[in-house]
Amino acid sequence: MKGYVEHINIQVSQPEKTIHFLLTALPEWTIRGEGKIDNWFGKPMHWYHIGDQDSYVAIGSGGEGQVPDWQGNASGIKHVGIVVERIDDTVEKLMNAGYEIDHWSADHPYRRSVYFIDDNNLEIEFIEYFTDDCALRNDYSQ
Repeated sequence: MKGYVEHINIQVSQPEKTIHFLLTALPEWTIRGEGKIDNWFGKPMHWYHIGDQDSYVAIGSGGEGQVPDWQGNASGIKHVGIVVERIDDTVEKLMNAGYEIDHWSADHPYRRSVYFIDDNNLEIEFIEYFTDDCALRNDYSQ
């Protein structure tokens, strides 16, 4: 079996906001699991797994402070990239729900991506590929 990223675990102060963002962008995703931990390093935590049968974003409550701005130099995850079938549909869903585009990626003949910041300051990139050819998808010379 080939290795792949199954999930990423993110702790935020308001998980419901990130859940709303993800389920707005990806209505085919679900809350595929959730639970509570009474003592997560001294405080209670409610966790959620948002995704599909293959992968998910684990989101936990109890985060302290704000997620660092992606434009800064703080250590940590800068953004999460999610492949979508039609990027224009995803953008429309998010904008209709009141989210604003942060920025588009540079033009590329084989892919297109857009970045949004959710209400927890997480940067999420949505990518649409125009080819199934991995060599072209991963062409960084453009």
